[in-house]
Amino acid sequence: MTRLSKQTLDGNVEALLLAILESGPSYGYAIVKELNERAEGILQLGEGTIYPVLHRMEDKKLIAAKWRLAENGRQRKYYRLRPGGRKALTASRRQWQILSAVMAKVVGSAGKLSPQPRLQGAVS
Repeated sequence: MTRLSKQTLDGNVEALLLAILESGPSYGYAIVKELNERAEGILQLGEGTIYPVLHRMEDKKLIAAKWRLAENGRQRKYYRLRPGGRKALTASRRQWQILSAVMAKVVGSAGKLSPQPRLQGAVS
């Protein structure tokens, strides 16, 4: 099973969270669930991993947070993108495209990997 190392993921969690919040405001557990679903089992991030990143992004004014009453009567902290977060996501996407192109040219494309990695795993 192919797993992403923590070193590979470091620096990219912020972009992943911004991409999840691009579709609308959400709270911690729902963000984790959506992220892990979109990653199709390759990532298995938990709330303990994302909350420090969310707080850092809030400090950087990339996202805003607001407490709301959920259907079950409990308070949940909902996060939403701010204009700076949208700009940061656009910049992250550009950087990712450039890095992907360079990695494909230098290291090789994913189609040339041998043996083919399985698409299930977690961050180790």
